[in-house]
Amino acid sequence: MFEFRRYKIKQGNKQVKHPKLIVDENDSQYGFMGLTSSKYKGRGHKNIVLLENPQFINGKRLSKHSYLRRKIEYDSKDKFEEPLPDYFLSEADMILIKDYVSKKLKKP
Repeated sequence: MFEFRRYKIKQGNKQVKHPKLIVDENDSQYGFMGLTSSKYKGRGHKNIVLLENPQFINGKRLSKHSYLRRKIEYDSKDKFEEPLPDYFLSEADMILIKDYVSKKLKKP
């Protein structure tokens, strides 16, 4: 749980793979939140600010700002690839997101 995986979707004629944070799981589906570099989703809908970028390149954390979409969506597990080895939440972000998800899903 709380790992990043690429989500395979089709946009037009192209197969696109975006990193998503897995926050919930049931028998056939993952619950996920989208990772983005955008502060807003649509008109005035703020995304969750991450304190540190979860992406690492050559062992160094990227300095660019990152955000998670507030909506928790569900889709089939077969649309996701293996966990991404170069994406990790910081401890502070992990606490923030766990708290957000538990309130959103009403789980302790």
